[in-house]
Amino acid sequence: MHYQPSNQLIGFTLAVVGACLFSMKALAIKLAFIEGANVEFMMVLRMCFSLPIFCIVGFLAWRKQKRKGLSLTSNRILQTCALGILSYYVCTWLDFESLHYISAQLERLILFLYPTFTAIFAWIFLKDKLTVRHVCALILSYVGVALLIGPERQQFGDMALWGAGLVFLAAILFAGYVTMAKPTITAIGSQLFTSIAMTAATVAIVIHFVIQMHVSPEAQPITPTIIGYGVFLAIFCTVLPAFAMSEAISRIGPGLSSAVGGIGPAVTALLAVWILNESFGWPHFWALILTTAGALILVIQPQNKTP
Repeated sequence: MHYQPSNQLIGFTLAVVGACLFSMKALAIKLAFIEGANVEFMMVLRMCFSLPIFCIVGFLAWRKQKRKGLSLTSNRILQTCALGILSYYVCTWLDFESLHYISAQLERLILFLYPTFTAIFAWIFLKDKLTVRHVCALILSYVGVALLIGPERQQFGDMALWGAGLVFLAAILFAGYVTMAKPTITAIGSQLFTSIAMTAATVAIVIHFVIQMHVSPEAQPITPTIIGYGVFLAIFCTVLPAFAMSEAISRIGPGLSSAVGGIGPAVTALLAVWILNESFGWPHFWALILTTAGALILVIQPQNKTP
């Protein structure tokens, strides 16, 4: 597919904006933790502030499909709800919880590994071949993350391993979500899919929060600052980058959009050092280079040359 120059410029800009905004998520969570917020409350704020926007978009998409005579089956709805709970609830909780124990830089690098897990799943379950490109990507990515484990343990203690394990699990489950969600998204469209998935996840998160408050009724501070972080997390780290990346993919394709997303870990590192005063030395530099290179080897598909 050929993209017009104007479309490419707009698409590239949107991909950069989307990647940068997504990269601010860990910082918003870390700052909210400093104010005394817990994971569950920030998840509730994120979903409740972003859900109305996704629901409006989803409703419009549903009306459009209905006019075309397309029906939404109960099986598709259940599949979408399950996938939404897996991604927006389970993966998000593991990701946010990990930030209690590790730096925002390591969290972002480990999450950036999910394409490698997707490749492994395709090899195990779909019998896809592991090429030299895949093996090189895996080696680079995991060596890069391993370089940061030592500095993280020095700073956060042995709990850094627990935090890294949580976000590793989040990345693995998210890779599974990406693999399983593709047929459903193709069938009902990304906008309607996201709306239903977000709604199901919001219900699960609110239930989790209510149960937690009943079991452990500790006072959760509700301050304008925490609410502000929740709004920022919902609008600027969820809604806007989601639409920006979707539009970027439509204009420049998934390969280039994913490649531009490679700036995400670098943006997170820069902001974490600047705003959170996280350390940045040679291990961080080489971890950033190797992990990003490994992921990009997988997300950028080689072009087929015609004779």
